[in-house]
Amino acid sequence: MIQKLLFSLIAFVERVMAGVQAFIHAIMASSLVQKATMFAVAMCMSLSNVWATSTGAGGFTKATTEISSYQTPVANLMKAIAAVIVLVGAFNVYFKMQNGDQDVKKTIMMTIGGCVAFIAMSEALPLFFK
Repeated sequence: MIQKLLFSLIAFVERVMAGVQAFIHAIMASSLVQKATMFAVAMCMSLSNVWATSTGAGGFTKATTEISSYQTPVANLMKAIAAVIVLVGAFNVYFKMQNGDQDVKKTIMMTIGGCVAFIAMSEALPLFFK
């Protein structure tokens, strides 16, 4: 009983979808609709070009100034994160040495690598804005 109901529901949905697809195809096949669509696309492209030339330069200048103002705080934050990595890594190395783990060298190298990477990124950040 439920299977019959489900099959009939699926068949109904398939017929409705086929009807909707045929309707959309008939509308899009109309030359008037195609011309109106092409006109709308052309207008949007031309208006976006005018808008971009009128406000684009000011927007880019404002964005550059805004992003450049974050340069020093972000560099300091990256150095602070490097300091936290060193502290956590030092405790991690200490505990691994106390427990006699075999991967102490790996932990030391990962800690140093993370710290060097963050410091190098914080020093290279200002170079992107010059």
